[in-house]
Amino acid sequence: MKLNYVYLRPSYLVSFREVGPYEQAAAGAWRKMFDWLDCHGLRGRVERGFGMAHDDPRVTPLEKCRYEACIDMPELLPASAWEGLLPQRLPGGAYARYRHVGDHRAISGVLRQIRKSWCETTGVKLARGRPLVEIYLDDPKFCTLEKLRTDLCLPVAFADGPA
Repeated sequence: MKLNYVYLRPSYLVSFREVGPYEQAAAGAWRKMFDWLDCHGLRGRVERGFGMAHDDPRVTPLEKCRYEACIDMPELLPASAWEGLLPQRLPGGAYARYRHVGDHRAISGVLRQIRKSWCETTGVKLARGRPLVEIYLDDPKFCTLEKLRTDLCLPVAFADGPA
């Protein structure tokens, strides 16, 4: 499994949040985001989406895991369009990135594999306080499932920094 390191710049986003087991919370948050994008004529105009998983399900009860479906902050929307959206900040920093190509439903299994095979064998520590970030490069409305590209970005801490 080949991962590389990237630096994600901090940026301001808007999001819909769901709480619960990630597979359910992610589906619910993206359903809200896609409905909102369709309602405001933005579907297909947004270049990428961001999924942020804030909690480690190995230590946080599943019913308390927080997931946000995010997009870059759109411009020139009427005030009424902002109802239900939450402002969000993508925290910058070092991340280990893996490019997943295929169905989004496989992402949780890929992340488990990365944690088990890559993190344990390289000794890299995941950083606390920053979410795991999924960067969705393709909209499933306009791309076949087997060609969907998603960058899975795990926050990392280096040996001389805080874990």
